[in-house]
Amino acid sequence: MLFAANLQAQLLYKTTFSAVEGYTNGWAIGQPSIGNKWINANDDWDWVQTYDPAYNKLNNGKSWWPEGATEPFYIVTATNCTAPGGGAMMIASDGNFGTNAQTYFFKMDFPKQMTGPITATWDWKFVCTNTIPADYDPTNNNYSAELPGYDTGFTFSDYANNIADPGSLDNPNWVYSELGTPVRLGTVQDTRYNFLGACGGGGNWNNYGPQFKDGTTLHMRLIAYVANAPAEYMNTFECFAQRDGEDVWQTAFREPSFINEGLPDQLFLNESGFRRCPGETDPASGVNCLMLWLNGNQFPHYVLVSNIRVVGPDPIAAPAVGFDPTGKVTFDGWLEAADTPEGPYALVAVQSPYAVPAGATAKFYRASN
Repeated sequence: MLFAANLQAQLLYKTTFSAVEGYTNGWAIGQPSIGNKWINANDDWDWVQTYDPAYNKLNNGKSWWPEGATEPFYIVTATNCTAPGGGAMMIASDGNFGTNAQTYFFKMDFPKQMTGPITATWDWKFVCTNTIPADYDPTNNNYSAELPGYDTGFTFSDYANNIADPGSLDNPNWVYSELGTPVRLGTVQDTRYNFLGACGGGGNWNNYGPQFKDGTTLHMRLIAYVANAPAEYMNTFECFAQRDGEDVWQTAFREPSFINEGLPDQLFLNESGFRRCPGETDPASGVNCLMLWLNGNQFPHYVLVSNIRVVGPDPIAAPAVGFDPTGKVTFDGWLEAADTPEGPYALVAVQSPYAVPAGATAKFYRASN
């Protein structure tokens, strides 16, 4: 049988950090075993050792074995990958002020996008070790200074811009200014912006966003407008955060906006222009990867990132599912199975075709992208 539906948005990348995708618990760089892998974006540590050994601003992204320990401290780890529906990626300091002394960047590539809008959704959760005050109020950030934060970030990027601001001696590890649409957990869940058309690095933090320090999961949505966008918001982005079970909080605006307009505490936010624009270094490049980072050593706190999905602007045919002559299930995107047509459906494969295990009970299958 073959099922088809109307055209829908193009899926560029998604993960739930599941064993079905090829993840195992442990060091996440080089995972998963199927498809694109997480890559250390601190590009070439050997170059530093050879040409600029005094340059220590960025990390080599390698795990570090403390004296007498039986395991390394991991900075980026796939966790609970065998949990039903997948797990999460842990972003954690190592506590030794060595490997993780400064900034560690890591990235996931997806097909280059020259036009937009491009949308990423993800969940992240700060795992806190502090006691939450009884009068904690995430709507006014009344404890933003007192509670520990976690300066980690999530962004779209054009990785060709990693040499746009090389820093020391054209060091290829200097990638701060290539961050195109940076979203971070810091004092609050925040976004960094340039003025419209500024590009060229730099930018400021809006310092406007919801609290995350009580460990509540934030459901995120980031939209980048590039190339074919109207001129008034070319190379800008919007960002939305929803604390689990609460209202949506917009933290970046593609056009200038007032928050609480007309009220005594009104706040004006500039349009959120890219920090570095796609194609700035290489005109043939575009938005081509997710970039995450961790600033400094923030042990023992950590952040869990899960349910990442990136969607591009070009419509494609809905995924199809069928059977080949040998009885294997063929599919586009991911294959999900359930005991009834109504579900719930669970991920069973990410590579076509799928051989149904011998003796398996009857299932209903659908392709998902």
